[in-house]
Amino acid sequence: MINEQLSRFGLALCLAVTGCHHYREPMNFGSADDYIPFVQQVEYPDASPDDLGSLDISETTAPPSIRRPEETEKWPLKLEEAVRIALANSEVIRDIGGRVVASPATSSTVYDPAIREADPRFGVEAALSAFDAQFATSLFAEQRDRQFNNAFQNSSGAFTNYGEFNLGLSKTSATGTQFSLTEQTLFNQINAPKGLNNIYKSYYDSVVTAEARHPLMQGGGVDFNRIAGPNGTIGLYRGVLLARIDTDVTLADFEANVRNLLTNVEKTYWELYFAYRDFDAKVEGRRLARESWELEKRRADAGIRTADQEAFAREQFYAAQAAVENALSGAASALGGAAGGGGFGVGGVYKNERELRRLLGLPTSDGRLIVPVDEPAMVDVRFDWHESLGMALTRRVELRRQQWNVKRRELEIIAARNFEKMRVDLVAQYRWRGFGNNLLGDNPVLGSTVDGHLFGGDLQDWRLGVEIATPVGNRVGHAAARHAELQLARERAIYDETERTISHELRSAFTELDRAYAVTRSRYNQRIASFTRLQAERTRNEQGQTDLDLVLSAQRQAVEAESNYYRALVDYNVAMVDVHFARGTLLDYLDVSLAEGPWSDEAHGTAPRVADRFRQRHFNYCLTSPPRVSVGAYPQRLPPTSTGPPVDEG
Repeated sequence: MINEQLSRFGLALCLAVTGCHHYREPMNFGSADDYIPFVQQVEYPDASPDDLGSLDISETTAPPSIRRPEETEKWPLKLEEAVRIALANSEVIRDIGGRVVASPATSSTVYDPAIREADPRFGVEAALSAFDAQFATSLFAEQRDRQFNNAFQNSSGAFTNYGEFNLGLSKTSATGTQFSLTEQTLFNQINAPKGLNNIYKSYYDSVVTAEARHPLMQGGGVDFNRIAGPNGTIGLYRGVLLARIDTDVTLADFEANVRNLLTNVEKTYWELYFAYRDFDAKVEGRRLARESWELEKRRADAGIRTADQEAFAREQFYAAQAAVENALSGAASALGGAAGGGGFGVGGVYKNERELRRLLGLPTSDGRLIVPVDEPAMVDVRFDWHESLGMALTRRVELRRQQWNVKRRELEIIAARNFEKMRVDLVAQYRWRGFGNNLLGDNPVLGSTVDGHLFGGDLQDWRLGVEIATPVGNRVGHAAARHAELQLARERAIYDETERTISHELRSAFTELDRAYAVTRSRYNQRIASFTRLQAERTRNEQGQTDLDLVLSAQRQAVEAESNYYRALVDYNVAMVDVHFARGTLLDYLDVSLAEGPWSDEAHGTAPRVADRFRQRHFNYCLTSPPRVSVGAYPQRLPPTSTGPPVDEG
């Protein structure tokens, strides 16, 4: 019998030690070929395809290419419509580099602010939950059977029935005061005979305890508990104010990402506009080169020109043909370097159209080709420097985000300095007791009852005192305060440097705007002069009064002048985008405001049931007013006096 029990115990111990093993697939233990000779392998997840992915392959068409010169449908698109499409299709905020593929965890989405708000560890509701009332109860029944090696004890041993019931309700207030109300009832029945030692063979013992513990120094006050939370520890503060600041920082990050998206959309829109103008210029250059080649070929056939002169004109034509192909579908513009002027200067029509589609969240190809219909601004736009600098220092989201960080560090100093104090708690406790062989009842013949003692007030006691605890020297508290002060100094230094950097960005944008406008005027005059020269050279060539190289040179320079003019014009409009970006007025310039999305039907149905939780309460919990964190809503739209059109001086 003993051996059998030991064997069972040994088997249970072996199972507990070895634990469980996971096999990637069922294994048939037979020959050696049935064993998997490795531990890890690359596998495909068991995810439902119906729940993942929204791209329908059947809705896409083959992308346009110079190998398929068939005409595609043109889609005239205004910049305002492009902005609207980008905002409507941007659950994930896109960027130029396609970061979502390389690092999806760092990508920004429209869900980020709500995710931060609903974070069960660091969100606002999680911080408020520390002040929720806590309810706990338990009920246990137990039987005890003991044998004693004692002549004075009952020879049959002690047989006891034991029961325990606990009920508790506790809550921490905004001042840090802890309130609790607990009830404990014990039942005990023993087989010892009724004698001098025991009044009852079975009895109930119940106690109801009301307790209040108020921190007078460390851990006390509305400020500390709203910043660090009632369970805050040194260096780890999770109060509702800090949770709210984290949400505001996330909103600032989201606003910055939306602004960056729309900046890329507008710049890509103008780059696509330039790609079309550059393509038109190359097509015109090819036409001129072909006319010159055909003219020289006829002259060579007639013996007027030599073969090398005809080859020279033919070479010019094929160079123009390659330029057209690059302008349509090339990775980089043939004149990207010569265009000069600080723009992107890369990509042909297909590449820029594809990039704009990606930013707008459109299918890769749908049989249409986007064609910008808005014309770039040509007037001389000037901004007031001091007004623009003042706007930049108040409206740039980077500064507003850093201000939230500074405010967070200021609040953390309040919490850290609280830990420099001693822990002094005022404790008040009151108990009601009940004892008897009956739990309920009012018949005195049956013996005493628990409820009679509890509600009759026969057994009561109280306790009042002060608890003091503090580490000698409190080095960790002083270190926490010093650490918080250094963190605040760091954030303020970063804010100052951010201001300086933004002022330099604004200056650079102003300088680039003036440069781009001056270059646009020069390129326009160059364009007129180059076409005047081309017309004169073509006329003299037709009359046989000029050299071929002068005609071909005039054609090349005319094409370059045409492309350079539109490059400079697009650079000028991109420079205006950069000025609005640096001023912090880009979203207002594009007529875009951020707001919370509409509620779902389920949310509307739930709102009446939880509305009372969010009802404003005017009760002041403590002796001090909580610190102000926000000054109110940020005005996303500029007042009408500041959003008027810039001065046109040209």
